[in-house]
Amino acid sequence: MARSKRSAFTLIELLVVIAIIAILIGLLLPAVQKVREAAARMQCQNNLKQMGLAFHNYATNNDSKLPATRVNVPSSKFRAWTPIVLAYVEQDNVARQWDNTQRWDSATNLAIAQTKIKVFLCPSAPDTRRPVVAPALGPIDYVVFHRLRPRFYAANNLVAPAADLNGALHIDFETPLLAITDGTSNTMMIIEDSAQPNSYILGRDTGTTLPEGRGWADPDGVSGSMDGTHPTTGAINGGSITASAGATCIMNCNNYSEPYSFHTGGVNVAFADGSVRFVRSTISAATFAALMTRDYGDIPGDY
Repeated sequence: MARSKRSAFTLIELLVVIAIIAILIGLLLPAVQKVREAAARMQCQNNLKQMGLAFHNYATNNDSKLPATRVNVPSSKFRAWTPIVLAYVEQDNVARQWDNTQRWDSATNLAIAQTKIKVFLCPSAPDTRRPVVAPALGPIDYVVFHRLRPRFYAANNLVAPAADLNGALHIDFETPLLAITDGTSNTMMIIEDSAQPNSYILGRDTGTTLPEGRGWADPDGVSGSMDGTHPTTGAINGGSITASAGATCIMNCNNYSEPYSFHTGGVNVAFADGSVRFVRSTISAATFAALMTRDYGDIPGDY
């Protein structure tokens, strides 16, 4: 009986198929990464939306006043804004255990501060954080700036005001919504400042930790004064890096109490009206300053 011939791939045909598959994978991976980043960015925006709504829910229950960025007592940073909003972002169990009669770093509150809160973390930011204290405190990727310093204007060749200007929230006391006379839709409230306490410059980990920002409960890590003059140069792995824009940079140059994200081209921001928008890194210094202040009377341009 005649035997039927059995067909098979030749070595060349097999290599061609493998090459085609490799090309298709190479084309597909960037698209998958873009989809993943889009999903992470959307989750980050949702986090900001929840926190923005938490501030407004707090105001509803407190005479239309937004909370202070941190509650101070003489010579003591007593409490940040973060424990205040816990009950409004479905973290009631954590909120109930927090003791508002004690400092944030008391033994009781430090134990609670170790809790990782999902809404405080942007999925685009690195997961690995070098702890400043042991045990490590729950990290946070967002910050509230309570004032804009004159040196921000000077560093960006703008006419500097005589004194610090108010942000959406005040450092020491609650802010009535009516005090935001520049308009709640024109005033930034919560801004990304990712990867603390790791020190990042221009998207690269310097291998060191920041002098502040131990976690979501640390008043220094979640509130600050925007000045735009923190270093944008540094040494990484024995080499040096320098910001192309020079010594001043509005965002995404360093995460030392400055707007900083791992999204391409800008940062997510929750405004005082509760809306969340993506502010691009190409924004002018004058427009950024106008959006940072609540009652200076300046008009923001396009961004």
